[in-house]
Amino acid sequence: MYVPDKTTINRGWGKGISSHVIGDGKRPLPDRLSITFFSYTEDQFYEGDFDLPYKKISKLFRDGFYSANEGNHTTYHKIIVGVAPGGFVSVWLWGFERIVEVFMGQANKIEGDWKWIISNSDYTREQYIKEDIEESVPDVKIRESIYKNGPPIGLWKKYTKRYQWKPEFLGMPLRSKRINIIKYFNGEQDYLHTPVVGDIAKQTRAIPSYLTFVWEPKNGKARLFDLMFDEKEIFEAFDKLSKNNGELILEMKMAPDPNKKQVIFTVKLVNDSESLFLKKTEVETYPARDREA
Repeated sequence: MYVPDKTTINRGWGKGISSHVIGDGKRPLPDRLSITFFSYTEDQFYEGDFDLPYKKISKLFRDGFYSANEGNHTTYHKIIVGVAPGGFVSVWLWGFERIVEVFMGQANKIEGDWKWIISNSDYTREQYIKEDIEESVPDVKIRESIYKNGPPIGLWKKYTKRYQWKPEFLGMPLRSKRINIIKYFNGEQDYLHTPVVGDIAKQTRAIPSYLTFVWEPKNGKARLFDLMFDEKEIFEAFDKLSKNNGELILEMKMAPDPNKKQVIFTVKLVNDSESLFLKKTEVETYPARDREA
């Protein structure tokens, strides 16, 4: 099977943008990935030929998982390939609310043929690259940083680091006792039942980028919460508090404000001896609809 080509990949890490379906029904799983790509922000071609962990991929497909959204046992049905500046390559399995990373690799720099990208000789390479970056990176400050300093090589590999951490909710019972969606900086995605205990609590996880859940107070209307973590702040917090390699807790707390007749919501990262508030976390909240489990 082949990865669809001639597509600009800019939707986000772990998110597919161009797909290809091979026939109907069951299909063999891949055990190898050969890929050539162009990094616009570096003006550089890369090429990689990788053995994929077939046994791991096969087991994940075979075992499947319970989908809270679908309400039954299901399995993965897409394979996502991602590439990043510096030649970093990742492969994920995708199924409904779950995305799991199964492979990371490093491609090599090559002298590619520009005609692989565009054959129109009247359209210069510089023009094409500039227009593509302007379209893909709307934030002017980020574009200026790329032009001046280049892309942040090594950033995507940093995303793959995993920690033993779990979420904990204080003073705020969740509807269905679960986080609806948890997204990670390494491109993975899942949901978690709360409280997180047993073997699930012992699992290592990448650093979270986004959480959504429904707070259902005993006396009041349920509210949907969207939490978007500040990348710099949360990475620095995990780096500092994980020095002793102990378990970390990401604490979401709702408590009365002693100075006002209202409650306040806080987010902090905690280890066995200290904690850091994640003050730059963006929090959006709305009235929850009945169908938002």
